[in-house]
Amino acid sequence: MGAIHRVIPDDRPGQVWWFHGNSGSGKTNIALKFDVPNKIILDADDFRESVWDDLGFDEKSRRKQNDRLARIARVLWIQGKNVVIASICPYKDQRKQIRKEILPDVKWIYVNSKDSKPNSKEYPFEEGW
Repeated sequence: MGAIHRVIPDDRPGQVWWFHGNSGSGKTNIALKFDVPNKIILDADDFRESVWDDLGFDEKSRRKQNDRLARIARVLWIQGKNVVIASICPYKDQRKQIRKEILPDVKWIYVNSKDSKPNSKEYPFEEGW
């Protein structure tokens, strides 16, 4: 990880919370209701529909999307924003990599509900760390 060029004073750091879990678990609803000041929500579905249309739902595309979200969150975090991410982020090794290389203080919050899609090739999710 390179040096951080801070654009705000160090006494106003942001935080990053990443709601992850399978499709249909309620990640977006929780992110919308999550009560923190100065909040910016990065919802994976919104980005997929509105920003990058070059990604599918295969493993390579899912990894690329989560890497992009982590890097956007890093820029906002550096600027002192509280960033709330709602994205499946199904791969355990990628979550570890994001914490190690991009967002060292990210708070991972696993979301699961009765409406969650079951694990499958189409809806993968690796639990744990």
